[in-house]
Amino acid sequence: MGLMKMISFKGGCRILFITLIVVGACAPLRVCAQRVLERSEKLRPAWLANKTSKPGNATFHYQITEGEHHNLQDARHSCLLNLSTYIKRTHRISEQAVAQIGFEQENGKSSESENYQFSYDIQGERVTVVSCKYDEYWEYVVYPNGERVYRCYTLYGVADKANPDFDRLSFSRKYGMRGFARSLIVPGWGQLYKGNTVKGACILGGEVALVTGIVIAENLRSSYVKKMREQPQHLKTYNTKADNWENVRNVCIGGAAALYVYNLIDALVANGRKRSTTHKAVSLAVYPSAGDCNGMSLAFRF
Repeated sequence: MGLMKMISFKGGCRILFITLIVVGACAPLRVCAQRVLERSEKLRPAWLANKTSKPGNATFHYQITEGEHHNLQDARHSCLLNLSTYIKRTHRISEQAVAQIGFEQENGKSSESENYQFSYDIQGERVTVVSCKYDEYWEYVVYPNGERVYRCYTLYGVADKANPDFDRLSFSRKYGMRGFARSLIVPGWGQLYKGNTVKGACILGGEVALVTGIVIAENLRSSYVKKMREQPQHLKTYNTKADNWENVRNVCIGGAAALYVYNLIDALVANGRKRSTTHKAVSLAVYPSAGDCNGMSLAFRF
């Protein structure tokens, strides 16, 4: 009888242990054909996941291009050439047409937001398309054959009209209360929202595993308490087991509470993936007005 009770207790421990491992798995195993050695940022920007704001007007659209090369500068140039290919395709320009690419510089240096002009001579007529470079992200990867290349992604605004009104974008890794509010409801949701997929999955999986542990431990504790009343001759044995499972339950409760607090703090202060914000154009209007007395006043509106 004593051996059967020991097996029962060990079996319960084994079930709990297996449940914690299976439920708490943070992420599926992935087989990668390439390995990232270096990257321009810790997390991929939001615009690379098609989370860029919609254009503020119909004079342009956003476009992402990708380029690869053995050095970063040529990878950037490859992005530009691929943008030219995209413009040819969308404007139905012959592939044989050669693009003349010009870009604006300030004091001999590339500005933070570079403007490019793609000019094509088609049967004596010049077609010009303007674009604006907003941001870039690159990775230095190694393939299974040992080849190492820079892979560059660039976000452009491409004109759809003759005089495009490109949006003014700013980029930030701060999310304020957005992530905190989500993690307050579901642990790990804020991290997932900010692009920290692995961290968010680990927090969510950890909370689920700990809550599962609380439920299992409490059920086993209650079961042994019930057996104490039904079989008083084994009171001491069942009481010890009930105490053990109560300790396991309390540890899981403490772990779940600590992980939840960490989840809130991290969601509030940790940086997320770079996101874009569109700013309204700044305009100045002057409104002259005449009062009841002599004179005139000017009202400025921004």
